[in-house]
Amino acid sequence: MRKKRLIQRIATYTVALIALLVVMLAWYAFSTFSILSAELQTEAASILAVYGGQYGGRVAQMDKLLQNLLLQKQTTLLLLKSASEAKRFYAAQDIHNYIQDLVIADQSVGVFVVADNDHQICVDASTQPIGYADREALRGYAVLCAADAATPRGWRIVTLNGQTYLCRMYVYNNRVAAAYTATSAFLATVPLAQGGEQTVILTDGDGVIADFSGGALARADIGRALSEVKIAGAQAADARLADGALGVHLRIRSAVVWNQTRIIMAVMLAVILAALLFGVLIARYLRREMVRPMQRMTEDMRRIDGGEYALRIQGEYDTREFTLLKDTFNRLMDVIVHLRIQTYEKRIELREMELRSIRLQLRPHFFLNAITTLSSLSGQGKERELKAYVDALSRNIRYMFKSGLHTVPVREEIRHVENYIEMQECKYPGCIFHFIDLPQELEGWPVPQMLIQTFVENEYKYAVSLEDVLTLLIRVSRETVGDEEMLLIRIEDDGRGYPEDVLRYMNGDAPRPANDGERVGLWGVKRMMALMYERDDLIRLSNIEPHGCANLILVPQRPLHEYQEKPLPA
Repeated sequence: MRKKRLIQRIATYTVALIALLVVMLAWYAFSTFSILSAELQTEAASILAVYGGQYGGRVAQMDKLLQNLLLQKQTTLLLLKSASEAKRFYAAQDIHNYIQDLVIADQSVGVFVVADNDHQICVDASTQPIGYADREALRGYAVLCAADAATPRGWRIVTLNGQTYLCRMYVYNNRVAAAYTATSAFLATVPLAQGGEQTVILTDGDGVIADFSGGALARADIGRALSEVKIAGAQAADARLADGALGVHLRIRSAVVWNQTRIIMAVMLAVILAALLFGVLIARYLRREMVRPMQRMTEDMRRIDGGEYALRIQGEYDTREFTLLKDTFNRLMDVIVHLRIQTYEKRIELREMELRSIRLQLRPHFFLNAITTLSSLSGQGKERELKAYVDALSRNIRYMFKSGLHTVPVREEIRHVENYIEMQECKYPGCIFHFIDLPQELEGWPVPQMLIQTFVENEYKYAVSLEDVLTLLIRVSRETVGDEEMLLIRIEDDGRGYPEDVLRYMNGDAPRPANDGERVGLWGVKRMMALMYERDDLIRLSNIEPHGCANLILVPQRPLHEYQEKPLPA
């Protein structure tokens, strides 16, 4: 099936988008006005719920600050009635400082006044500077209320010196603590939307208008009952504060509905025209900045896929993304080519290691020793021992000729080790006691060929003697290393142990001397494990007390590299 071009898809989607926008405009013009009209009442209630929460929060904060004053300065307030004029003076000063700190820290209260009628004490503090006449009016009203024991404690709205205040006071024992806030400042707690369509009205408990914010009322309406004031074409929402002592009322004019409808329709039309224009511009831009560069890149990638590995994406691109894509692709191609070269080099190294491994196994002194042993047994007339030695030697040589960088089941490696020990028994009769522990469930685990035999051969070369009996233990078990299951081969003896320099370079703590001809077999095994599994931590050698050594070999379940020489033609 022929695939569509990118620019065609973009053009199709742009036309579909514009058609969808036209349908949306027609539907919106039909439904917006009716929806906005229906939602205006809900909006009024929602707005007032938000406004009412903020107004109620300010009322609660004013009450809280006043109660804090009465609780924190309870003892000091009692001193206002002290017989000592000095104590009264210092008490008044302390209260003044405290309320001054309150209004600085929290501007919910406009003015604090504390007065005592018995000693004509009156202190105050205000958030903002106020005139002398206003201050005296507030102080005088507080003193007057202190003298009147019947003064109610609740919230009230009072007008003093031509200014309307929201007032909360506590009166007891000819003493008063009052908090004032101008109603204009109280209504300014929540800023109204611009345009004058919203009006917030503050009333007392009887529904009499105390103040308002907005353009729906006139100043002459203050003092009238809200029920007597009608606002044409307005949606209403009402809320009560301070247990019904105050009322907050929101009025929203319906003219906002038509204004919003016209604005939305104009915006939608502008969006459609802009979408049409931008659709054309985007199509041209994508063709220049995306489609053509992608065509050039695709052509270069086809050539590279066809075998031109030296080719790289050429050309300069105006966009950062395509420049990054070009540079990243070229770097990846360099890495891929480099990895291919490394792979070929590793294969060569593996083959060289294979040849070296075979040469190490077919050491000349091995055959010389074998011939010497054969001659000795023949001269002594030990026909049965001679036959056993020849059988073991043939099996050993056959196994060595199959060796390479590949794996065999661990049971096959153990069988060869036992055959090797049987062959060496003819040369060192009764000089070694060996024990092999191989669980049946682990017999099929693949291990590198000649792995265990190399360590056993090292035992015969450096640890076995005709004077002493050497104990050799080979134990195979399963070990969890990190999140990986591995085979653990533990080879121990009670001989002399390893020299310190051998332990250092075999455990990776020091480099191996370049001209060191000792322990070639062990070093070859370490190198073989590193090549096959790409890990250098699989072999660990140590000496044990009082004497002897331990060889710990970890074998992962699968090798990463494996190489076996092709059989020679018969």
